[in-house]
Amino acid sequence: MHMSKDELFVGSYLVVFVDILGQQEILRQIKSLPNKSIPGQKEEFDGLLKKTIGTVDGLRNLINNFYQEASKRYINLDDFSGKQKQLYEKSKSNEIKSYMFSDFVMLFLSLRDDINKVPMGGVFLALASAASTFLTMLAGGHVIRGGIDIGLGIEFWEGEIYGPALARAYALESKIANYPRIILGEELTRYIQLQQSRPQNDVFSVLNKHLADLCSTLVAIDDDGYPFLDYLGEGFKKHIMTDLDQTIINKAFEFVIRESERYKASKNSKLAFRYSLLRDYIEHRMDNWINS
Repeated sequence: MHMSKDELFVGSYLVVFVDILGQQEILRQIKSLPNKSIPGQKEEFDGLLKKTIGTVDGLRNLINNFYQEASKRYINLDDFSGKQKQLYEKSKSNEIKSYMFSDFVMLFLSLRDDINKVPMGGVFLALASAASTFLTMLAGGHVIRGGIDIGLGIEFWEGEIYGPALARAYALESKIANYPRIILGEELTRYIQLQQSRPQNDVFSVLNKHLADLCSTLVAIDDDGYPFLDYLGEGFKKHIMTDLDQTIINKAFEFVIRESERYKASKNSKLAFRYSLLRDYIEHRMDNWINS
């Protein structure tokens, strides 16, 4: 269902595009409906189906749950005056929406600030949710790759985004990311820097700058020069996962080592190299978390 002309809005959007790697390989193993007369065939079919659908559904639930948890506001509005309530409502971000297609999950956020005055709140929540989901999936034995960027978009179909914003995020995931990581695009980094440098004229500009500063702590520059989501960096630890269980990182690292060794043993040079990059990143970040 597409939206009415009165509801259409063409403007700047943030888009998070995430791909769960390895799912196509599983799907290729499902060639037809199982023959119940052949022992074990139905169990194998059900197992493959559960493996791929469960993983994709788990990713979507994870990223939505992280967003909902991070966006909770523990404030009793009954204690606010009328003007304070109005100010509080305007200081919110626009709603982050999500939808799933095949083994892809997308988040998108309108950056308009005519009603809700602090769009950087949504940007921070999107980055925080993506970083948390990446690490949790890795600990569960699943790898994802993604791209996040800003561009023009339109919600022509209800619950979906279309336009250059989606194309940019998809291009980052499919053409640039290369190994399991989430790349940030030029327009997004420029937007964060713009919010950091704007004059602090009112409470909204102050909040936007503060949140932009937080976003910048979640970004690192990789060896190839591209900015990526630093899901094990100091900013992630300080502002998002202050009480993260060390075992989650250990599980993620153990999984990456196993996969790296598996592809090395099978002489799969492409995947062995990609997992070596992921392994190097985690090894360089482990000191941030050990004994702290």
